[in-house]
Amino acid sequence: MESVRKHIGVDVGKEWLDICHPDGTKEHVRNSRKFRRRLIEKAKHQDAIVSFEATGPYEEALAEECTQAGVKAVRLDAWATRKYAESQGRIEKTDEIDSEMIRDFAASLKAEKLHLVKPVSLARRHLKRLVAVRDNLLKAVAILRNQLEALADDTGLRRDVNAAIRAIERKIEKVEAECDEVIASDDEMRSLSERFLRVKGVGPCLVRTVLASCADIGAFNSKSIAKMSGNAPIDHRSCTIVRKSKPRRGRSDLKKAFYMAAVSASRSNQVLHGIYQRLVSRGKPKKVALVAVARHLAIVLNYIAKYPDFEPEPDQRRGERKPSASRQKPKMAN
Repeated sequence: MESVRKHIGVDVGKEWLDICHPDGTKEHVRNSRKFRRRLIEKAKHQDAIVSFEATGPYEEALAEECTQAGVKAVRLDAWATRKYAESQGRIEKTDEIDSEMIRDFAASLKAEKLHLVKPVSLARRHLKRLVAVRDNLLKAVAILRNQLEALADDTGLRRDVNAAIRAIERKIEKVEAECDEVIASDDEMRSLSERFLRVKGVGPCLVRTVLASCADIGAFNSKSIAKMSGNAPIDHRSCTIVRKSKPRRGRSDLKKAFYMAAVSASRSNQVLHGIYQRLVSRGKPKKVALVAVARHLAIVLNYIAKYPDFEPEPDQRRGERKPSASRQKPKMAN
């Protein structure tokens, strides 16, 4: 029989930590190294798991310090935590309530659903920051390009905006080169990158995003990786109500990267091109067909990472190759 787990719920903000201990006591302290260290010591003393939501960059320091200190930590999905709070009648949303709901939600999960934070190498952390910077620079370029449409009659201002765009594009090239250097410096990431790039349609942008945002690639089954990448059709049926299945949620950065790669793969990859054409010929919208290609790409990359001895071949249906007796083939999505 599984022993009762103890959880400490932490609502992580940019400047503050709201903490709810297993006995219900609460704290409101600064998000600084001093108070994070004190929290970790209390977790050690209570043999508790530190639980927090995924909040972008703000929880990264706490997660890293927990793994370094040997304290178990869990990163929860913010949407799922909010839904849990509403199911408990906690419609109000404050940092104090959130810390309590984080603690209770983590304690309610089964052990197999409790994905503990794993140590991440310095190279992978640096790559994640570089990819985030690149994404923001691309957004800045898009904003400036859209602004040009309103400056048709202002030559001087258009010249300044175009100069800013070129400067940002040079910075993007520099960041991309640094991403490739970081990947090359890490044996695990370099090996995965080389094997991913053997798949037609997979380019450096997708590889960088996968390595930065999905350190646990290879630990999923086909259904899980499809859901996590935001490319799995989610059923919605209740009694006589049947709604059209469509992808929901998933990691937005992975979803976008896989979709853009699917546009290329649907043309250059013989197997995925066949899947795309078959769906379109059956009357499926082109975007639906591209999502299916993106789902297959996610499954293939997960399969490559899961089985190091698997070598994809350009014209084979990757993921359906007969595996050896020591491994089990993941089921390909339809």
